[in-house]
Amino acid sequence: MTSREELGTDGDYLRERQYKDPGNLNARIALHAKHSRADVPWFDWLVGQVDWPDGGRVLEVGCGTGLLWVSAAPLLPRLQLTLTDLSEGMVEAASGAVAGLPGMELAEARTCDARDLPFHGGTFDVVVANHMLYHVPEPRLAAAEFARVLRPGGVLLAATNGPRHLDAVAAVSRAVLGWSSLDFVDRRFGLSTGGEILRTAFDSVTWHLHPSTMICTDPDDVLAFVASSPAGQSATPEQHVALEEAVAARFAAEGGRMTITTESGCFVAKR
Repeated sequence: MTSREELGTDGDYLRERQYKDPGNLNARIALHAKHSRADVPWFDWLVGQVDWPDGGRVLEVGCGTGLLWVSAAPLLPRLQLTLTDLSEGMVEAASGAVAGLPGMELAEARTCDARDLPFHGGTFDVVVANHMLYHVPEPRLAAAEFARVLRPGGVLLAATNGPRHLDAVAAVSRAVLGWSSLDFVDRRFGLSTGGEILRTAFDSVTWHLHPSTMICTDPDDVLAFVASSPAGQSATPEQHVALEEAVAARFAAEGGRMTITTESGCFVAKR
């Protein structure tokens, strides 16, 4: 039987249920998109952490819906994109989103495992792993693959979260369901563990924190976030009712809002 923690790295579950289509991911993105407060929006900030060579070859592993490129394309030079994901549904969504973006040439889009990339060594100028390495059972193997396919002087942009990220959301989930899917992110590949993992394959690794806060004004967005997670997907109807009550109580205690800590950032790693 798959344990709670193993759900987050179980390939069949991720491919066939959690990320079969964009629905669950979009529910979680919505919480950030609607309620995060930052001087520089997440995607704009993220692409600002590296120098992008004009006409450079870029690989995104775990491309999701392609939202990174849709959001940040106006800030970037011409790029040749290769998009990969474990889920065929995500690759299809990302391919459709990127097609026709000014300056973005979609060189290839395919499903693959981050631990066994189907590309020759020294192929790419930049590899992007945006909030995905904590889904890889053996992130050290993925890090080695990222280093292998990067050209000398190439850069890895690996985004993840710290242990306090979305603390209030995790607390509600734990109180009602007994656990939160956020509990396992930092220990698998997060602020506390990611640097050590990446240093097994890269010479230079630095952490950059995205300055942001979150004040949520819509309890439905918190409920949708939890419901989209592995913890929420295993909840009973009675637990869903209890979640609604717990979230409503939290909003009432703060006068109609919910203050949520954010702790997202990225590692920039170089060979």
